[in-house]
Amino acid sequence: MKSNRFRLRYLSAGQQGFSLLEMIAALTILTIGSVVLFSWLGQTMGQLTRFQLQETESMARIQAVQFLSNQNPVATPAGKQIFDQFYLEWTSAAISETRESVSPQDGLGLYQITLYNVQSKAFHHDGREWFAFSVKLAGYKQVRNPTADKPF
Repeated sequence: MKSNRFRLRYLSAGQQGFSLLEMIAALTILTIGSVVLFSWLGQTMGQLTRFQLQETESMARIQAVQFLSNQNPVATPAGKQIFDQFYLEWTSAAISETRESVSPQDGLGLYQITLYNVQSKAFHHDGREWFAFSVKLAGYKQVRNPTADKPF
């Protein structure tokens, strides 16, 4: 009986390291954790890329609208403008009848004014269409010269 007790104590006291089953369990837990972590990182990087592309497009739209708001559709009814990240093409069509402007003294003004619908498209520099939008702009044309006593 003494020899059996000695053997049991010897085996449990001398056992060191991991068993194969413990190693497989640890690797399985590590693998599951890694898959979840890499999946989360992949989604986060994808969202970051989408946000950066949306921000770039928003800034380009703002730049295009600001440029077009300074254009007179009567003088430039169509055109092309090159920017750093894209180029813009536009065409305009009158959507209202031409009207006379009014001076502060209730007389005829110097200009005729027409409302235009400006269709624009933005393209990457390689020619791929990026985005399109339309904006309504007032076009004006000077038809009278100011007199010396009435500057408007």
